[in-house]
Amino acid sequence: MDFAQLKASLKANVEPAYLLYGTDYFLINKAVTLIQSAIPNVEVTKFDDETSGETIVTALATTSFFTNARLVVAIMGDKPALASINQYLKNPVAGNVLILISYHEKPDLNIKGATPVNCNPMSADILLPLIAKQIAPHQITRDAAEFLVEATGGYYTLIDNELTKFLAYYQDLPLWEIQHLQPYLTKTLDYQIYELGAAILAHQVTAATKILSWLISGNTNEYLIFGGVVAQIRRAYYATSSTADINVVGKILGCSPYAVKYSRRDYGANPVAVKNCYARILELEYQIKSGQITVMSALDALIYR
Repeated sequence: MDFAQLKASLKANVEPAYLLYGTDYFLINKAVTLIQSAIPNVEVTKFDDETSGETIVTALATTSFFTNARLVVAIMGDKPALASINQYLKNPVAGNVLILISYHEKPDLNIKGATPVNCNPMSADILLPLIAKQIAPHQITRDAAEFLVEATGGYYTLIDNELTKFLAYYQDLPLWEIQHLQPYLTKTLDYQIYELGAAILAHQVTAATKILSWLISGNTNEYLIFGGVVAQIRRAYYATSSTADINVVGKILGCSPYAVKYSRRDYGANPVAVKNCYARILELEYQIKSGQITVMSALDALIYR
């Protein structure tokens, strides 16, 4: 099931075990909170990825004298020992609940008896109805909802925060359009730099110049901007030039596999242009480090190349 289905299912019953997996850390934390809230008078025990399966099972096999149930939350490492956990799940303690967490897009974990919950960033098709439901009886145009999803990277918690803000701003406005959201939407800095990198890769000079001016006017450090653009174009290059699994590429680049997936989607049709842009940015990076040009000159050279 996905996050939205989990939220609905908890109204009926709580399963003895869940496997929360995905790259949206906010969504995973939200799912843990939802499950915990659905269990009255519960004691919570948390374990990191170095905890043995036996220790987790021992915690599940006991119930506190002061509460009705125990919730055990355990992060899974790359190669967890699952034999004892699978054995426990054949006959779990009534009332106690286990949450296993894997920060992988598609974890290779053989866990029998745990309900899997997909906590990867949700697609617009899933998010748009959730947004509409959350702001009812207000309405929002599809363009405005899609803009909100893109500006927040599809992260549910950021969307939820923005909607709470807009409900306060526009409580008397029945229909929200994109022009209502734009002045007040808090874009993540990563997203703003992503917009700049995307405009540079697409050679959209006017858009790139406007975004860069906006970032500078907000006193964003120029080295942070250039470093972010380098990281994005580097990610686009390796995503489009490699056929390796997105988890492998993501680990090499130090980014979410989901980011690699979307880089392939956005730039896969024109890998030569990405390659040329990456070669140019490496040259400019060397010139900055050797004192030949300033960071702003390098950004201008990228935009007007």
